[in-house]
Amino acid sequence: MKRDAFELEVDDRGVARLVFDLPGEKVNKFSHPVMKQFLDMLDVVSKHPDIKVLLLESSKPGIFIAGADIGELAKIKDEKDGETKARFGQAVFERLEELPFPTVAVIDGACVGGGLECALACRFRLVSDSPKTKLGLPEVSLGIIPGWGGTQRLPRLLGLPRALDLILSGRSVNGKKAVKMGLAHRLLAHEFVEEGVQAFVQELLLNPSMARRSKRKGGLADRFLSGTPLGRWLVYRKARQNLERRTKGKYPAPEAALEVVKKTYGRKGAAGFACEAKEFSKLCATHVSKNLVQLFYTNESLKKDAGIGDTLHPAPIRSAAVLGAGVMGGGIAWLLSSKDIPVRMKDIKWDAIAAGFAEANSYYGQLVKRRKMRQREVNLKMHRISGTVDYTGFRNVDLVIEAVVEDLEVKRKVLRDVEKRIPANAVIATNTSSLSLVDLGEGLVHPERLVGMHFFNPVNRMPLVEVIAGPRSSQEAVAKVIDLTRRLGKTPIVVNNCSGFLVNRILIPYLNESAYMLQEGTSMERIDKVLEDFGLPMGPFALADEVGIDVGLKVALILEKAYGKRMRVADIMKAVYEEGHLLGKKDGKGFYLHKGKERIPNEKAIGDLARAVQERLHVDHHDLDTDEIVDRALLCMVNEAARCLEEDIVHTPEYLDMAMIMGTGFPPFRGGPLRYADERGLSDICRSLEALQKKFGERYEPSGLLLEMERTGRRFYETSSSH
Repeated sequence: MKRDAFELEVDDRGVARLVFDLPGEKVNKFSHPVMKQFLDMLDVVSKHPDIKVLLLESSKPGIFIAGADIGELAKIKDEKDGETKARFGQAVFERLEELPFPTVAVIDGACVGGGLECALACRFRLVSDSPKTKLGLPEVSLGIIPGWGGTQRLPRLLGLPRALDLILSGRSVNGKKAVKMGLAHRLLAHEFVEEGVQAFVQELLLNPSMARRSKRKGGLADRFLSGTPLGRWLVYRKARQNLERRTKGKYPAPEAALEVVKKTYGRKGAAGFACEAKEFSKLCATHVSKNLVQLFYTNESLKKDAGIGDTLHPAPIRSAAVLGAGVMGGGIAWLLSSKDIPVRMKDIKWDAIAAGFAEANSYYGQLVKRRKMRQREVNLKMHRISGTVDYTGFRNVDLVIEAVVEDLEVKRKVLRDVEKRIPANAVIATNTSSLSLVDLGEGLVHPERLVGMHFFNPVNRMPLVEVIAGPRSSQEAVAKVIDLTRRLGKTPIVVNNCSGFLVNRILIPYLNESAYMLQEGTSMERIDKVLEDFGLPMGPFALADEVGIDVGLKVALILEKAYGKRMRVADIMKAVYEEGHLLGKKDGKGFYLHKGKERIPNEKAIGDLARAVQERLHVDHHDLDTDEIVDRALLCMVNEAARCLEEDIVHTPEYLDMAMIMGTGFPPFRGGPLRYADERGLSDICRSLEALQKKFGERYEPSGLLLEMERTGRRFYETSSSH
């Protein structure tokens, strides 16, 4: 029997196979029409006289069920609509749970969101050991909570601590971990899933008592934490503390999920499902959810298209070299070796090479400490890194990544030298954060193979790589770098050439304006706190210390030279480095004093430097209120972002916003600088910029694109290829 997305077969033993195969899609997902078909099929099987066991399977390779159709979530406009959709999904899975015979979810691939909620309604879950098998409830990453029974069934199955960990974090687990924690009943070899399923079915048929639902048996600690009032109180308190530290109250979904579980755990019946549906409905129409859903779509788009169409399919990079074995060079070497790509580090001294090896080894050490790798695996990976102080071995590489000091003449010399030592078809990538590819490519015989490949520090944590296509970069060279970036597990976004490219060009005005506010008398701690309260992971001065004051100043001066008065570097930034000799976290002294993980405001040194600058420039001392700090720091970002779009540095508002979120930590719940501008209103943005322009000059002059969009009533996300 077939119903578009589902096919039912029943064999002579009474074993039914209900196979999910959504037509025209690479993945199985639940939309409202598909859920109706599923309900129809459940009605059929419930009345079938011969069925003894029901297997729920997928015909999609690497996918069980990828959850609900996000497009339908994006279209929910109000609470009533959201609650109706949640209640319908709950009713479908209750129908599955109530079937009179054993139900078995056969999971050989991704099983997340609504897919896992469906599997939880089955009596048994069999999982494969395929690396594609992942089980999780990622709803909080979309600004919602599980709405089809996940907050009810998962805690009953796993107990409070494990269930809350999965629900509140949105993380997924592999098949082996799922079995170990009790989320699945049996682990099957991916290559022999069918044999494993048949063996399990045979056991069920021969031993009907297996089919009864067994009560969860936890250890002593679990029984205390889930089964006693004091234990539950401790679990909830710890969960809330973790949320406060992680989300800082900016993301309502995890808070709501915790409250639902807290109100309903241990209570059976319809009340728990009603509570879940109600909270789901409150969240799904919020700005936070809409922004996070938009980011989901953008991320999916970037997997297919980094910004150039991605129509080329270049030969993969099989070996690479890195010029410069500093912190960044060692990090890049680690990343390449972690994906089994042989890499040769070159520097001018063996001490520097040793430091590069140490940097790579420290990243592996972190993975060992977190039990993500074993030491013997690290030893094998480290053997893929080699070092040299000359160019031996460079004749065999497919790609060279230049990561030397951010100095135009030094980089030019290095690039000219390496061009003579590598194969004719090898790509040269520069990790410059601010220098124009036109300037860097001067003197190269083949500038068409020069591409920007800007990693963000620290390499092991930052997901973004800006791929810079210079005016002479070949499409093939750009495509090779995009392909490699994806193999490295990073997200590539292609940007066109300009000083600072995209992320730093938008970030530097924000850092610079924060320095102007400090220079005028507002304390750095206050500025940092206000902007962290806005949602940024750290304030501008904490960030400057993290990046390195010397590095930040060097980039800021390059941008000042390129863009003139609107990016004139604040005198206090120069004074902190040139007169205060402060470098930031790397030497323990910057805007803050750094002692291990502790960060203490460097009040005296920064205060003395600020007062000296104020006296020298005859600056009137005044303290700003919260709204003024936010406007001055954020609106210059919005303005520069609009200019980047106007100049086609990046092709879409979505890609620009994603770059700022991935590259700087711009708060995802706000959707990015341009999404923030849309929600605030372009009229308000333009009027506020004009008021600041009157006060502070041309660095606040509204961009032509902002003024034109305000005049015509357009919005960034209405003029783009949004989902």
